[in-house]
Amino acid sequence: MTPRQLRYFLEIANSGSLSLASATLRIAQPALSQHVAALEAELGVALFERHAKGVTPTAEGKRLQQRAMSILEQLESLKTDVLAPTGKPRGPVRVCLARSLAQVVAAPLVRYVEQAYPDVRLLLSSALSSEVRLALQTRQLDVALMPNAFELPGLYCKPVYEEGFSLFGLESLFDRAGKTMAFSAIGSRPLVAPDRDHDLRRLIERTALELDCPLNVKYEINDPELNFALVRDGVAFAILPNSVGLELARGDKAMGERRLVRPAITRMQSIVRVAEGAPDSTMLAMEQALETVLRTLVARKVLRGKLA
Repeated sequence: MTPRQLRYFLEIANSGSLSLASATLRIAQPALSQHVAALEAELGVALFERHAKGVTPTAEGKRLQQRAMSILEQLESLKTDVLAPTGKPRGPVRVCLARSLAQVVAAPLVRYVEQAYPDVRLLLSSALSSEVRLALQTRQLDVALMPNAFELPGLYCKPVYEEGFSLFGLESLFDRAGKTMAFSAIGSRPLVAPDRDHDLRRLIERTALELDCPLNVKYEINDPELNFALVRDGVAFAILPNSVGLELARGDKAMGERRLVRPAITRMQSIVRVAEGAPDSTMLAMEQALETVLRTLVARKVLRGKLA
């Protein structure tokens, strides 16, 4: 298996057509087919399903597609890593922020990296924590900031920030004034929340089960901004991390917040990377950058929580 074969394979998988890949790569289609056949023979599996409109990766092909992208990106950065001055971070690094904190952390992180590590090319993204986990496990990410990572095998995890949760809704829909609310007092209020694969949903349902107070999750949406859109229109309430909810509600005087107590709900955000192999200087720099940014945001009370 060679890098060339992987590049050819990826072009076919991405285009869904041997003829299109042949034109893009400027390689005769029979020669391209031979490379695919050699790769399939080496792996002992079919990588594509052929049909009238082109080709589609098999289950094995999809797994190879994920790994091949990561392998080729690492090979492309190898020269940069070798030529970089000792100890000086340089080159691309793939960092993902769990969507619950991305709104607050992204801009400060970009500014910090530009100033502290000018030779680093930050490839920043955000995703649901379940998506971040999969991307780490398939080597599509270098470093991530995500909640409850201590539950995941095979990952290096450094806890950095513990966040609390509040119930957000239109102030006019709360039945009494105040800054806090017992979890059990949420009652039958209509809630918008992520689906059951999301760690936040599991957290609130576990708490509800322990207290024997069922919640009325009427809408399932896996996006904090869309959740808040329903909250702004008075359609539902939402349980969100304090800092995230306040960021989304900024400037909206109609919005109300009740910090949840008895019990208080918290979760730990951690800096995460794959545990296998030693991290390079760029990955370590991103860990330091994330930790510094979070400490600064907590000190400035932009993030309402406590450092680990």
